[in-house]
Amino acid sequence: MNRENKIIWGISEDLQARLRYEPNACKGYVMDISLGCPNRCVYCLFSPLEIMVYRLKNPSYQGSVLPLKLDEVLSQDQFPPFVYMCYSSDPLGNQDLTRSSITILKKFFECNVEVLFISKGIYTDELIDIIGTRPDLMHIQVGIRNFDDRKNKIIEPGAPPYQQRLHSLQKLISIKGLANLSVRIDPLLPLIDDTEENIGRIIDDVSSLGVKEAIVGYVIVTREIKEKLRRMELTGNSAETFTEKTKTISEQELFSLPFEEKVKKLSQIEGWIRSRGVRMKTCACKDDRLKQTSMDWICHPFDRAKREELMKKSGYELEVDHLK
Repeated sequence: MNRENKIIWGISEDLQARLRYEPNACKGYVMDISLGCPNRCVYCLFSPLEIMVYRLKNPSYQGSVLPLKLDEVLSQDQFPPFVYMCYSSDPLGNQDLTRSSITILKKFFECNVEVLFISKGIYTDELIDIIGTRPDLMHIQVGIRNFDDRKNKIIEPGAPPYQQRLHSLQKLISIKGLANLSVRIDPLLPLIDDTEENIGRIIDDVSSLGVKEAIVGYVIVTREIKEKLRRMELTGNSAETFTEKTKTISEQELFSLPFEEKVKKLSQIEGWIRSRGVRMKTCACKDDRLKQTSMDWICHPFDRAKREELMKKSGYELEVDHLK
């Protein structure tokens, strides 16, 4: 079967994990290691879409989380110089995915691949040991958008509790030579997460561990997700604030907080964070107009200059056949 014909959205029909160039992921390379995500976040755009597209070709699929096969990736001897794990799931979403992540990271480290690793999950001692072998290649962002586990249980029902995520940061901060370590307070739900009580508590807790960078951004949702959130008791009032179509990198019809209000709130949040000795970044992929503000709007380490430098140094050729 031709490889191009096997790619269904981001997940391959034969459930092999594959690296791909993804323009919607800040024009970078991504790899998913599962179909579906154990976190089951109510605001998620990507995982439900990939499940829906996969089910169209596989009607018997019931929507369970399926670890992708790693044979093809492990047989490769050449990789792009930087990879984002994972685009539509959590690389530490459960024990199976953690084992897959450990296997993949070992392979990446052998090939000097830099990794943007974003997770809400638990960092096991084995994973910490593996990261410690090549910390210079790891750019890690630990997702925490609220300290209140009662709310988290509704909004991110499959994700670990707040204290476990702090424990992961405590483990990670002990690794010498990490390329980057941040807390990712993203995506914020208005009226639920963007309060001084919540932001201040998270920053106080992570800065006491030694974390000095926070990624902060507001949620963007489809029309369908907006309606779903509007019907939920906890998120109903928040969903009412998603009144503006937002220009994102994907060009989809997506809704968020009106831009002027968003900038005002992000500026206020930046003040709360800076006053605690932590720097803040936000994400212009989720709202292109943020590039016109004074805020640091690149939420990851692979900006254009860095991408070009790494690509030129590695000699890796851009693979875009799957986009045709």
